[in-house]
Amino acid sequence: MMTAAVATPAKTAIRTEGLSVSYNGKPALKSVNIEFYENTVTALIGPSGCGKSTLLRALNRMNDRIPDAVTQGKVFVNGINIYDRGVNLTRLRREVGMVFQKPNPFPMTIFENVALGPRLHYGLRGRALEEVVEDALRKAALWDEVKDDLKKKSGLALSGGQQQRLCIARMLAVQPRILLMDEPCSALDPISTQKIEELIVELGKQYTVIVVTHNLQQAARISQYTGFLMYGELIEWGETRQLFERPQRQETEDYIRGRFG
Repeated sequence: MMTAAVATPAKTAIRTEGLSVSYNGKPALKSVNIEFYENTVTALIGPSGCGKSTLLRALNRMNDRIPDAVTQGKVFVNGINIYDRGVNLTRLRREVGMVFQKPNPFPMTIFENVALGPRLHYGLRGRALEEVVEDALRKAALWDEVKDDLKKKSGLALSGGQQQRLCIARMLAVQPRILLMDEPCSALDPISTQKIEELIVELGKQYTVIVVTHNLQQAARISQYTGFLMYGELIEWGETRQLFERPQRQETEDYIRGRFG
């Protein structure tokens, strides 16, 4: 199985300490300790209901929006526990952006989809705003496909794969440092999936990227590090090649070999 090359991580971008989440009193995540490095892609794998998406949402406090969700433990971004009182959630979610499983473009033009964030967060107008929009669309590998229709075509009129890349561009336009992606290819065809995977690999050179995926081959292709979760616990975490080829835990080997899940 081919795996992405591992670069020596510069430093930890985000880490958790004893992170637990429950819904209506039922544990979904149990005392997870994990680190995510700068300029790398980390994949989170595991069977359905194992806590992957819950962990991802906990990294920018999206679980706060779920009624009866209770979070305990710590998540450090830039050395600051994001669960401390007084943390500015708008600033946090600008720094730790998120793309969801199903593309969710706004019912407005392609340009306005991308321009909305930098206009609201930074007050950009005119040429400065246009440059940010172009840069974000280029980073999302979408510019060449939409540049002639920026202010004429709705984001909703794009194909599924283009919509997902538009959502990625929209996230990049507000200049995050950490990118969270919850199964970004699950609703896409194989060609669109390949484009998103190639994009994730490129983004991993500039950003900390954390991707939830059910596709083990995809995890191997795009990531340098992988975390395996089961029953809300982090069973194993490490370099992707080692985890896939020489797993340290029997549960990991059983899952990778397709014995369950």
